[in-house]
Amino acid sequence: MADTRTDTQTPIAFEVHAEIEIDAPRDVVWRSLIEDVGSWWPHSFQDGTISLEPWIGGRFMEEWEGGGALYAVVTHLVAGTLITTSGQMGMPGARQYVKTYELESVGDRTIVRTTASTLGDISEERRENYRQGGLSLLDALKAHAEERAS
Repeated sequence: MADTRTDTQTPIAFEVHAEIEIDAPRDVVWRSLIEDVGSWWPHSFQDGTISLEPWIGGRFMEEWEGGGALYAVVTHLVAGTLITTSGQMGMPGARQYVKTYELESVGDRTIVRTTASTLGDISEERRENYRQGGLSLLDALKAHAEERAS
């Protein structure tokens, strides 16, 4: 007879807010975010292709030879202004990660504000990794969009 084990864990919920100013027009930043995400996204499971389907229910995913990973799906979209994705974003187990990117034009520049909401049994180390990872994503988006705009 097989043995079974049940563990009870306390879920943790946390939100991380971040903001960055990008020296590029909003349309360039938006296209960098939804069309070119594979060009600047610094995190991956394997050497694959990262893509985002910019419509409700669209997949944010990584594909490689023989497999792939679904990071999240698009749950809210206002073209040129806002996109929200929801999924596990690489976390194992029963965890949920919801990320919103909001873009605002300020002259020829763009302010990008993000909110990352996470729920599940998430260690302090993993929470810190996601905080730092969110900042590195904004830095990578900024570099890509500014290069694209020049």
